[in-house]
Amino acid sequence: MSSVFEYFTSTWRHILQDKGAMLLLFGAGLVYSFFYPYPYSYEQVESVPTLVIDQDDSYSSRTLTRLLRAAPNLDVIEIDNDTNLISKRLWQGDIMAMVIIPKNFNNDLLAGRVPTVQLASHGGYLLAGSKALASATQATLTMGAVITLQKTQSMGMPEQAALDGLRPLQLNSRSLFNTNDGYGHSIVPAVMVVIIQQTLLIGVTLLLGKLAELKQQPTGSKAYFGMLLVFFTIAFINTLYFFLVATRFQAYSQIANTGTLLAFSAVFCICISAFALLISQAFKTRERGLQMLLITSVPMLFMSGYSWPAESLPDTLYYLRWLLPTTSGIHGFVSINQLGASLAEVSLEFITLCVLALVFIGAGLMLFSSKSNTTEQHAP
Repeated sequence: MSSVFEYFTSTWRHILQDKGAMLLLFGAGLVYSFFYPYPYSYEQVESVPTLVIDQDDSYSSRTLTRLLRAAPNLDVIEIDNDTNLISKRLWQGDIMAMVIIPKNFNNDLLAGRVPTVQLASHGGYLLAGSKALASATQATLTMGAVITLQKTQSMGMPEQAALDGLRPLQLNSRSLFNTNDGYGHSIVPAVMVVIIQQTLLIGVTLLLGKLAELKQQPTGSKAYFGMLLVFFTIAFINTLYFFLVATRFQAYSQIANTGTLLAFSAVFCICISAFALLISQAFKTRERGLQMLLITSVPMLFMSGYSWPAESLPDTLYYLRWLLPTTSGIHGFVSINQLGASLAEVSLEFITLCVLALVFIGAGLMLFSSKSNTTEQHAP
């Protein structure tokens, strides 16, 4: 009977002889680490195309328009007073934000009334839309502050006292962990976790699917632990590459304690390796795992509650998402690497991964052992 070490070495031999598995288990992560962060290399959103609908066409509305033109993230591409342009330009994709200055804007200001300026953005581009809304809001608040300052000064208040009245509190805003306020710093470290898991899952299903086609897939507990050790080693290498090399090469925030990172990485890699072995038993052909698992990457990221509020998920998905290692992995790795969290501060994610690993290993052992018994019963 073969030992765990013999299954360990034979699994490595199968991997080294399979170019497709090699590409997925090692090459894919390397390629992703360079090319996925590239579109986010500029980090900041600038020049969001904006349409201004000026329904008042007055001195005050033109003043607000000049402030909107000067806003740092807005590119006012057109000024008009035709509201019919709105839906047309949005559907054509010419604009991502719009500002509607209502009729009687100037008259309301002169009468001491507060006019309502409407701001809207393209919901399909959340970052660009939020930047546009923030810049447009700042422009309108600036105009409001100037008007308030002029009124208080006309009532005899000294200029400095009027200025102090506009700013009763001094706000000093600093970004602690994402110092550039960039989208890449925010999303890429989380996506790295998905890449690590998905490349391993697809690579394992590709390799074991081929062995299943050839009727050569190992069975039994020793075979299971031999393969688990191989895939754990691969996952651990990829994890350390992403979070110790790739993040620093891309100049992303990296303030993790090394011991904490290694401990969390070990548990995560055991969990996804057992998960991969369990999932692989559902595919009996080489390409089927690639076909079925490739489309699950984006749903896993959204279900994690990182790029989309978890509270907005249906109740069933809100709880089922914790059955995926990526959910705990994303929150744990981002907290450790980008926020400097300790192991105690990510204890929920750490314990969840430990429990999932035990469940996946137990289920995987049952499957591999049952197949071994079936093979022995059918042996001549």
